[in-house]
Amino acid sequence: MSNTETLAEAPPQWWRWDKDALMLDYVALEQEKRRLDAKQGQILAEIESRGVREVTGYAALSQWVAKCARVKPSEALARVKRARDLNRRRDGATEIPAFAPYTSAAAAGGDLGTDQIDAVLKALHALPTTMTAEEREDGEKILTDLATVGDLNEIPVAGKRLLDQIDPDGPEPRDPEPAERGNELQYITHCDGSHGVKVRVDSETLARLKALLDPLAKPRAATDEEGPDTRSQWERNGDAFATFVRLGMAHPDIPTQAGESVHVVVTVSLEDLKTGLGRACLDLVGDISAAEARRMACECKVIPATLGAHGEPLDLGRAQRLASPALRRALAIRDRGCAFPGCTEPQQRCTAHHIVHWAHHGETEIHNLVLLCGRHHRLVHHSDWKVRMAYDNLPEFIPPKFIDAAQTPRRNTMHTTRT
Repeated sequence: MSNTETLAEAPPQWWRWDKDALMLDYVALEQEKRRLDAKQGQILAEIESRGVREVTGYAALSQWVAKCARVKPSEALARVKRARDLNRRRDGATEIPAFAPYTSAAAAGGDLGTDQIDAVLKALHALPTTMTAEEREDGEKILTDLATVGDLNEIPVAGKRLLDQIDPDGPEPRDPEPAERGNELQYITHCDGSHGVKVRVDSETLARLKALLDPLAKPRAATDEEGPDTRSQWERNGDAFATFVRLGMAHPDIPTQAGESVHVVVTVSLEDLKTGLGRACLDLVGDISAAEARRMACECKVIPATLGAHGEPLDLGRAQRLASPALRRALAIRDRGCAFPGCTEPQQRCTAHHIVHWAHHGETEIHNLVLLCGRHHRLVHHSDWKVRMAYDNLPEFIPPKFIDAAQTPRRNTMHTTRT
């Protein structure tokens, strides 16, 4: 008869028990579980003494425990380490005494669970090896006695206090003066395709970075079209960092690459570039959308490499194809900053956007360019907002119908007195 059938025939009638009996039985079962765990540990120590491969056929004892007990490898390894510390073992003819015999005895009596045992063992392993056998034994008794009656979080505190008493000066430093860590920067790619940067810098560099980014990370003013700035502080910091990188690439003192100003290359098929559909490859990063490639083709020092249907290079746009310094100055005089209605971003934080994209034969001339900040540059590329040159050769924007059913053209009046 199976155990399941036995339980089905005679289920425990807990409802008949009074509360004291219930609690006492629970404690008794807990002690029995602990004694069984200790006995399992003794068996593991004996298996290792006889030879793991000879007894189990596995190369490591933890592998066999994970398989036969169906537990995680980490749990199996913890059981094996616990068994080694609490029990005597043999290595051939050599007898290896238990690392913590007093703790082993308490565990065998059911007074310690695995959490208490692990806390005691961790504290014991932290004690210096220069201690005498008598000092280590006294320390183990103190920790084990506390573990049998105290809370779990008391054990590491007692272990630290014991260590301070035995070795008040602490371990001797390996280096009289630890070497100062230099600045570090790591590039991270997340599983969703986004990217991150992990940076370690000194205090001075951090102060300089915050001084540069804080003005760029201020909440933008509310407008009728967009309302208040709903970005979190972290999102504003991220947008400020992106603006800072764009400004840095345009700086005249930036180092060159192979004799040219610093640049990145976007490789995309001509058809995908025209339609904004499909994928592209961004130099040093990887796969991006063709729509992102179209937007980046407007920005300074981004070189679009267009490919034909069979992958042959059709056109390799040069940095000169984009707005020249003289043309950039002319745009700054005309637009004074981001030309999008209501935007107050200055011209230093803007890029020159082709009204008629160069993939559609748009010219890099002042009548086909408009200054846009990063946020509104993305908005124009990815929304129904349209930009055109008006009769007076000034840019104006056509809002989507859900904003203005009449789609009345709008201009930015924040940088100038023109209406």
